[in-house]
Amino acid sequence: MITRTCKYTIFTKLTRVSLSFSTLVIGTLAQTPTPEMGGRLGQSTFVSANFILNLDVQVLGPDGAPLKSAAVVTLYASSGLPISTATTKGTRALFTQLAPGQYYIEVEASGFWKTREDTIIDPSVGDNVVNVSMVPAAAGSAPIIYYHTPLLAPEVQKELDKGIAALKANRLDAAQKALKLVLKKSPNHPAALYVMGLAAEKKGNPQEARQYWEKALSFDPTQQVAVYALGQSNLLKGNYTEADELGRQLLQLNPNSWKAHSLVASAAFRLGKYAEAVSHAERAWELGGEGAGSISIVLAQALAVQDRRAEAVEALKRYLAAKLDQSHAETARKLLGQIESKADRFAIAGSDFEKAASDLAPPDISPVVEHWVPPNVDDTPAPVEPGASCDLNDVLEKAGHELQLLPYTLDRFSADETIEHQSVNERGVALRASKVTFAYVVSIRETRYGFLNVEEYRNGTEDPNVFPDHLATKGLPSQVFLFHPYYQNDFEMQCEGLARQGPGFAWQIHFQQKRDVASRMQVHYLNGKRFPVPLKGRAWIDATNYEVVRLQTDIREPLKEAGLYAQHTDIEYGPVRFQKNSLDLWLPIRAEIYMQTKGHRIHRRHDFNKYLLFSIEHNETISNPKEHPKP
Repeated sequence: MITRTCKYTIFTKLTRVSLSFSTLVIGTLAQTPTPEMGGRLGQSTFVSANFILNLDVQVLGPDGAPLKSAAVVTLYASSGLPISTATTKGTRALFTQLAPGQYYIEVEASGFWKTREDTIIDPSVGDNVVNVSMVPAAAGSAPIIYYHTPLLAPEVQKELDKGIAALKANRLDAAQKALKLVLKKSPNHPAALYVMGLAAEKKGNPQEARQYWEKALSFDPTQQVAVYALGQSNLLKGNYTEADELGRQLLQLNPNSWKAHSLVASAAFRLGKYAEAVSHAERAWELGGEGAGSISIVLAQALAVQDRRAEAVEALKRYLAAKLDQSHAETARKLLGQIESKADRFAIAGSDFEKAASDLAPPDISPVVEHWVPPNVDDTPAPVEPGASCDLNDVLEKAGHELQLLPYTLDRFSADETIEHQSVNERGVALRASKVTFAYVVSIRETRYGFLNVEEYRNGTEDPNVFPDHLATKGLPSQVFLFHPYYQNDFEMQCEGLARQGPGFAWQIHFQQKRDVASRMQVHYLNGKRFPVPLKGRAWIDATNYEVVRLQTDIREPLKEAGLYAQHTDIEYGPVRFQKNSLDLWLPIRAEIYMQTKGHRIHRRHDFNKYLLFSIEHNETISNPKEHPKP
């Protein structure tokens, strides 16, 4: 039993280290070879027909419970060949007489985005089970397919890494050779297809490049870099309608992408939609800073065509004075001269400036995080909506009230937990990989105000040896308690504004442990010594119900004397509906965890579904917590 928060412990042969929130035990792990492909018996050339295997697909709602409505499930071979289609019966679809290997599944259900999931049918398992979680579709928005990109086997990931490095060095033949090896092992991997498209474009084959990007998007339409690359390619080819549509698709995926706004602005201008071009160009300038400088050409032209010459002059002078991206400075000066000389407004939109208006920022070469751990929150400022006023005290008061209720609502709950684990090198390439599923049970009780007893069991035990690499990560449900009134004063907090999160909006809060206050949220022990771990991070609190919907944390600075060099978490929370109790509670849905200690780099992903709430001992109904003064 642990007070206040769960403990986070690292055991090695010589030392014992512990941190709040999780438990880690460093060990070793052997990897199982990955099959290359799958299909009906007789279709696969990879395995003998002696294996006859089944695949059980279980379709879940956003709360992790079985989806009540019918869903259509289609099973594909890794080559893209459809094998069979079934309609769920009692939330399940069963596929039989399958060969071992790689497959992917598509699930469609009314009111939800189409979802795509890769899977490997393993002969050592027997009947293979795949859980597919559906995402509610936003009203009035274009269709999206949600795709969960699988982890590549370590040796295949190395080839992808080699291909990206060769492409950056402009060694195009070497890049294509490495990428072909990746696609031979994983022919539908969106990242490999995207990078192969970049290599084809650099070799002067734009049509081939577009084919690779289109194939990448057919498997993962949420891959933003491929949407942008294909949109820019269509813009340069003169396919302005297609470019406009792709830009808007990218905005749906990421409303704060300056590249998306820039793409839409350029396409809208060429389509004669000048007011839209102005709106998106201005937003691109706001969000993009240095990288979006050349969008001022489009902005000025669109303003001038509407006889808004003074604003056009101001936009060009701002661009020239900023001395940011000056690749089109000469074009800007020429355009400025025409506007100030009161040239015909339609002549201003002529072809002399077409190249500048279509010259957007190049696509990113790498679709993956190149450093093994994502940048910390202070290195990645998150955009917010313009003009929204945020009352920090009001947000904290309402969020704190929700967290005060939580221990009174949750006595004990269970879930199915899946963990994908990697031990990685300094480039993020997996050296070992593993995937496990647990029956997960948690008890949270407030023994007195601000003090929590948190107990976690996986498969009925607290033994850390059940985890991959004997390294346990715990405490994800309790991290949000930094917004509990008891702990709020330990942090400097700033409301950065209103941001889009999924289909809605959330208040974006930056927090950092105060330097004159020792951390009470996380503690690290090494050789019997206690090291408080100062945290910083960013949280998104729903603007309607004041529940924490996402939380990112980093350590404020490395604790070298304690052997903790990096730690990054990114947790998504979602509403979990408990039908029996008629409750909606916000609990972790998925989490990414990165950690570096001496000699170890860990990347791990947790997914939770099928939540079940046990009886509440206090009352059958929820009562308000007692009022307590802030410390």
